[in-house]
Amino acid sequence: MENAIARKLDPPEINPVEIESVLLNRLASVGQKSYAEHMGISESTVSRRKAEGYFCNMAKELAFLGIQAAPPEAVLVSRNYLTAVRDSR
Repeated sequence: MENAIARKLDPPEINPVEIESVLLNRLASVGQKSYAEHMGISESTVSRRKAEGYFCNMAKELAFLGIQAAPPEAVLVSRNYLTAVRDSR
């Protein structure tokens, strides 16, 4: 357990492919029609964006900026919290 916590304290390598996967899975989950309506665009624009690599580019930008994407069921914990848990043992 302690080794797992220590590994989690290392800065993550943010992978754009993983971010793109999260984005596309969420898009599939909410549906293109619902997404299009919320964004004020047509469904065909959403399809075109997928085909043209819009979400891939967005994922690369997020990764470069050090921003992670996580599905809603994920639990995000700060490194400070993990450090406190590790040090309290």
